[in-house]
Amino acid sequence: MAAHLLPYADLHEHLKKLEAAGLLIRVDRAINKDTEMHPLVRWQFRGGIAEKDRKAFLFTNVTDSKGRKYDIPVVVGALAASREIYRIGMNCPLEKINEVWMRAIAQPIAPKIVDQAPCHDIVIQGAELDRAGRALDAIPLPISTPGWDIAPYTTLSQYITRDPETGVQNMGIYRGQLKAPRRLGMNPSLELRPGIYTHWQKVKKKGQKLAAAVVLGAPPCVAFTSAQKVPETIDERAGSIPNIWSRKRHSVSRMGT
Repeated sequence: MAAHLLPYADLHEHLKKLEAAGLLIRVDRAINKDTEMHPLVRWQFRGGIAEKDRKAFLFTNVTDSKGRKYDIPVVVGALAASREIYRIGMNCPLEKINEVWMRAIAQPIAPKIVDQAPCHDIVIQGAELDRAGRALDAIPLPISTPGWDIAPYTTLSQYITRDPETGVQNMGIYRGQLKAPRRLGMNPSLELRPGIYTHWQKVKKKGQKLAAAVVLGAPPCVAFTSAQKVPETIDERAGSIPNIWSRKRHSVSRMGT
């Protein structure tokens, strides 16, 4: 689906808006994702830089501690490094953000499901995933806190699961620890009563495995919605996302697994 046909910005458009506003720093020299990337961004939070002056960082030349080079860029701090960055992602005045969220949650609009979408352009499955660099090891996942984290993590990843009894989907934001090319470890933060844990309990009783989609690089509206606390009876994707941007019905794509 062409980005310009959507009433909300995808991640690429969002980065263009940040750059136009002087809120995106591009780093083209080689940066080690395991030791340098997050400390560079973290300096602005711990070094006395005013909140309004914080930036998002786009790293275009990503390497790791083993000398590997990746062909995928990494962006850090692009959604909530400052109020202005968040406001641009929400596409509304800062003072209207609470009102927009309240309206979106109160007036959900179901999305239309499409059969073809950009997230389906590349599909890798089966034995192909066992080839080097063809599974999770193809993604330049950073070590968020060098010296503390024991592995690379997905840090802004949306996990989507389905209730096996009601069919209602749940979307939440969780870190994913890279354990192997085909394995992520995830802590669902049980103290927050996440829907994904409820779904897992139900499928466990049935002796089944819990199917899940893990999404990286989602549009800002999807990422923001995944952090909202709404009743488990509401599918976040079929609820608040569309109404953040428009009162008209429009299409969004089903996210691939």
